[in-house]
Amino acid sequence: MKFSNPRNRIPTTLYRQLLAWCRQYKDVPFNPLPPVTLFPPQVNRLALKRLEDFRTFINNSMDVDESTRLSGTWSHPAHYAMYNENILVKKDMITFPEISDANELRAIIRSVYWLNNRNTMASISSATEDHGEDVTKEQISLAFDAIKSCNQLSSSELDSRKSKREFSMKVRRGKSSDGNENDEVPIVRYHVGQVVKHTEKWRGVIVGWAIKKDKNDGRHSSLTKKQYSLKEDGISSTGNTGDETKKSYVQYTVLVDSNDASLLQSSKIIILESEDDLTPVDDPCLQRIHNILVKQYFAKFDGGNFVPNKMLAYVYPLDRYSECKFGDVKGKGKVDPNLWSPELTRSSLAITEGIRFISRRLVSFLSGSMGHKEESHDETFMMLTSLTSSAESMAIEIDSLQNSDHEVFVFLAKLYAFYVKINSMTWTRYANQQHKQNVNFSLGQIVKHKIHGFRGLVLAWDSTPRMDVSNWDGLEHIERPQEKPFYHIYPDANDCIKAFGEPLSPRYICQDSLELSLDNDEPLEFEMTLDPEKWKWVGDRGRYIPSMEMKFLYAEDLGVHTILAEQTFRSLKKILTEFMLGVRDGGKDSLFSMDDLFYQLRFGAGNLDDATIVQDFIRELWKESSNCALRNQLDNGISDLLEGKHEIALRQFSEIVESDPMYGEAWNKKATVLYMMGQTEKSIKSANEALRIDGRNFQALAGIGLIEMDASHYDKAIESFRRCLSINPWMGTVSSRLSMCLSEIDNGSKLPYDADRHDKEKST
Repeated sequence: MKFSNPRNRIPTTLYRQLLAWCRQYKDVPFNPLPPVTLFPPQVNRLALKRLEDFRTFINNSMDVDESTRLSGTWSHPAHYAMYNENILVKKDMITFPEISDANELRAIIRSVYWLNNRNTMASISSATEDHGEDVTKEQISLAFDAIKSCNQLSSSELDSRKSKREFSMKVRRGKSSDGNENDEVPIVRYHVGQVVKHTEKWRGVIVGWAIKKDKNDGRHSSLTKKQYSLKEDGISSTGNTGDETKKSYVQYTVLVDSNDASLLQSSKIIILESEDDLTPVDDPCLQRIHNILVKQYFAKFDGGNFVPNKMLAYVYPLDRYSECKFGDVKGKGKVDPNLWSPELTRSSLAITEGIRFISRRLVSFLSGSMGHKEESHDETFMMLTSLTSSAESMAIEIDSLQNSDHEVFVFLAKLYAFYVKINSMTWTRYANQQHKQNVNFSLGQIVKHKIHGFRGLVLAWDSTPRMDVSNWDGLEHIERPQEKPFYHIYPDANDCIKAFGEPLSPRYICQDSLELSLDNDEPLEFEMTLDPEKWKWVGDRGRYIPSMEMKFLYAEDLGVHTILAEQTFRSLKKILTEFMLGVRDGGKDSLFSMDDLFYQLRFGAGNLDDATIVQDFIRELWKESSNCALRNQLDNGISDLLEGKHEIALRQFSEIVESDPMYGEAWNKKATVLYMMGQTEKSIKSANEALRIDGRNFQALAGIGLIEMDASHYDKAIESFRRCLSINPWMGTVSSRLSMCLSEIDNGSKLPYDADRHDKEKST
């Protein structure tokens, strides 16, 4: 928009209309709008250049007051464009970030108006750009488009949200839709964010409610089944009262726990239910609901309920769990959610400092092992540089930390990802080196199918097939295919069309069915383009070259830097192992402990994503061993277990616990494979060995509970499940199984477990 003089009223009028719209909807949250990019002449080119120069100057010379940056109260129209670090400014464009509310939209409107204001341009001595009629029309057109978009947003979303808010407040205050007190307005018993259980045994969390009208004489017991009526005083069961007055009832929108739905063989995700079929869930072990949509509606889980996000809290401000921040709702008495307990703050700080320590140590080691800078163009050095960048990002982000309580999960996730990558790459190369002599073809080579004649690229290989191939077609002529290497082959599209009439996706092919393809002058043609970062065609060699990381994983020669790469990864693995063992076993240099992680799991994690990070990190701690050979053997056994090779896996785990009886995770994995082989008594015995080593092994407790549940020993299963959830309350499958066991007890399937009676019967 362009302000020129008092005679040109259109830009000023449009500007005021947009600001008035922002004031009207300043308290109404909306779904984030995508980033907005503007180009000249929508915004003045010279003003953009001046803005770019100014932002470069202030970034290099001064810091903006953080409270001003975060408050969003930009006093001058130029402040938002000048100081917001999320805005991208170039001489020929400006991109504003995602817009989450009307206040941010107002800041953008003011910034654009300032950029196009003639007074702004008058201060630029070199301003020679044309301010003709075409430019003005383009900027006015932008304003009209903005007004149109705002009106569409309010009519399609915001007005409805405001109406729902007003209605929910009237209902909570016992008033009808016209605002008058009315005894016929039903009482809404449950609240958004409350966890409930249905008569069909599934649990869920309420994400909304509404008042519905029903002509029938009784309320529907369920909207998901055929209609039937409930008897009430003065109403016959047949419904022949002659009263056709519409009755009001409350209808709830519920997110169903996905694990409950799976165990009950249901496909429900979100569902509408009447009040009569629901009961509140007060058991702390059953209150954490798992559903992929939870994060869309709630900010966190806290105090036995889910806290609605700002949009849900706006629509239902008087619901018990809404942390409402809007001016027309007073007296809620909500506690600031940012006030964490001292113990939680101490735990978060300890974990953050521990990650800071290990990240700096990793950076120091990697920087020292990189060698000469002139060799940094080498692919091996690029791979190591990538690792250095990952470690540096952890250290830099922690150094700029503002609130360790809320960032601890982010840093744990970064350290976990780095640790898993190093451990996975080290073990994978080690495992593949053991079988390399049996593998005939290398990554990137072009092979040809002996029977069907199509060529293909070798993407990966397995020393033995990862699945049962004993009944596969085309393997009848191969002796013991289960013991032969198998390859992931990406077939040439043209060859497949000739052989099969259509291109094929990657195939899994036995080594005995392949031969090396010769005279490959041209690259193959694939149905989908190869990732250029992973595969490069080298014409004079007639093959593709894989990335250095893939070469490392598949035990291929890395040239002159092979020894450097292997030594670097081994040293990184050693550094990380020492750190992890210190956390688990309480080393003298450890800055945080398992106690800190379990405390975060119980009290710090406010959502499933954060809890998953912590519990996965704990699992990796249990896997660690100071004996590298035993750790490699554990990973071998886990790989065999995942591939269904139970006998081999059992042998691996048994050898480990014989060598080191205090290796708890080996006992736990042995319990798992024994359960899968149907040897439940031995499985429980192994799980108890894992618990003897660490009584907080929630995996072992979950396994024991599952065995007892399968045997219909619901009382014993309940005991194990409760112990498990008291340690890790976020294990969704465990809480679902506990809920089912409790339902079976309530239905009289089994009497509650009596420990004294059990001991007496055992001694007898």
